[in-house]
Amino acid sequence: MKKLLLSLLLVSGAAASAQVLQTENFNGLTLGDVGTDITGTTPGQDGWLTFSTNGAAPTTSTDAGNANFQVVANGYEGQGLQLNGPNGNKGSRFLWKDGFADLWAGRTEGNEITEVEFDFYTGAATASTGQAGIRLYGTDETVTPAVARVLNGFVFNSGTKILQGVAYLNNAGTFGTYLITLATGGLTLTEDTWYRLGLAYDTTTGECIWKVSDYTDNLAYTGLPEANWAGPFSPDEMDFVYAVPNTNTTSASVIFDNVQVEATPAEALLGNAHFAEAVNFSVYPNPANSVVNVSAPAEVSIKQIVMTDLNGRTVKTVAVEGVNSTEVSISDLASGMYMLKVVSDKGTAVQKIIKN
Repeated sequence: MKKLLLSLLLVSGAAASAQVLQTENFNGLTLGDVGTDITGTTPGQDGWLTFSTNGAAPTTSTDAGNANFQVVANGYEGQGLQLNGPNGNKGSRFLWKDGFADLWAGRTEGNEITEVEFDFYTGAATASTGQAGIRLYGTDETVTPAVARVLNGFVFNSGTKILQGVAYLNNAGTFGTYLITLATGGLTLTEDTWYRLGLAYDTTTGECIWKVSDYTDNLAYTGLPEANWAGPFSPDEMDFVYAVPNTNTTSASVIFDNVQVEATPAEALLGNAHFAEAVNFSVYPNPANSVVNVSAPAEVSIKQIVMTDLNGRTVKTVAVEGVNSTEVSISDLASGMYMLKVVSDKGTAVQKIIKN
């Protein structure tokens, strides 16, 4: 968790050499509390760390606790993560995993762009002014002491339903963390509705890009002039965040699902956002002992199966041109969790599998 000083997953078919760094669809977690420690010290389910606070006294917030981070059954596809915001005028929630800096350091040479994509549920109408989202952090070592910077992220106001970008930027020589308008007049999302969101950060230039889709149309595809870019910095953490301004008086909730972080050679956000709905492919059994079956409808031609470990290293590649079902032997792989990518003529999708 960065204290600022100021699990079906989709990938783009265009980013053939993209490398999955971190992914979560929450289907492998147990319903209920993600963790048992809101100080961010002891990991909860699947290594997720949780930090929750009511803010420094005096504060009207009273609801910081493990229940702020819930695995729920009503995700976009299966289970999801529900984040519950503070009920008063102070407080925050952070959920993250340690070790991202090591994953980034181990990326394939040339994959210098970090992309984060996820499904996001806006929640019901509410009087809350809480702000939820995902943020990618890095460390600025050009100052002493070094400080955390928001490399890129989203801020969603639960009350107004306005979605904005957020990043550490250069505003005519004044560096700071700024909110970015994603559409003329503001990008207002619909209550109780799912969207697919994506952000990209170029670690060689500092360029930030935001993209938003309703699974049918792109609602926003926004970048900034080079004069506004800051850094660049290397990413070292991705956080789910919920915070409130001093105007807040009530709690609100949002849901996240199908989160994927990649290192890519070129930006390709939401390149195939509705492949999962267009192609109902199956991967089974899961968990598996020695063989995994992959199948798709008759009109789909599977071209390739690529398996990677959780560090993004390719452990198996199988060419299967011109079929809609195939069998993949995994008997030579060590027990553990892998990402199985299916490349087809209709697009590319990734499924998390477990080798017994």
